[in-house]
Amino acid sequence: MTRLGISVEGATEREFVSRVLRPHLAAFGVTVTAIDLRGNVSLDKIRGVLPALLGGFERVSTFYDFYGFKGRESRSIEQLEAAIGALVDEDRRARLVPYVQRYEFEALLFGAPQQAVDLMGGSAAQLEAMQQAVRQAGSPELVNDSFETSPSHRMKKHFSGYDKKLHGPEIVALAGLATIRQECPRFDAWVSKLEQLV
Repeated sequence: MTRLGISVEGATEREFVSRVLRPHLAAFGVTVTAIDLRGNVSLDKIRGVLPALLGGFERVSTFYDFYGFKGRESRSIEQLEAAIGALVDEDRRARLVPYVQRYEFEALLFGAPQQAVDLMGGSAAQLEAMQQAVRQAGSPELVNDSFETSPSHRMKKHFSGYDKKLHGPEIVALAGLATIRQECPRFDAWVSKLEQLV
């Protein structure tokens, strides 16, 4: 078994990794531990945790939101992942799989709108609103415009009782990882890399 440590942005991502990703990757010979950064993610903060992670695990990955990443400046998501990789020396870089979620964890929920509505006790109008957001953006992973229309803000707008930590991972679990991966190719590519770590 390969021991993988995933540095995550916060409680929502930690719950997702523990409840959904860990059992999935166990079937591929990868044991997963989520390490919570508790928000306010920045390159400086990541630099401070990577040495301990690389010392404690055979492989390390990251799972941070692009939206709200502190000090990202004009970097693209790919440039930000490259910057994370550059925080460690070349010898250890091969053991690191940097991943930044476009744009937020909640983008994955837009890949499973029916399950979101079912779990939240929503209506046909709420289902249509989620589907319309995806149609307009072109993909669940592209649902983001501004502070008011980011995936997490849309979820709160559609479902007043939405709780990120509780409902986010539960919706993904209800939909199944395969469904989310089919709708979210960038996320799927990351999971595929993790499946091949052994």
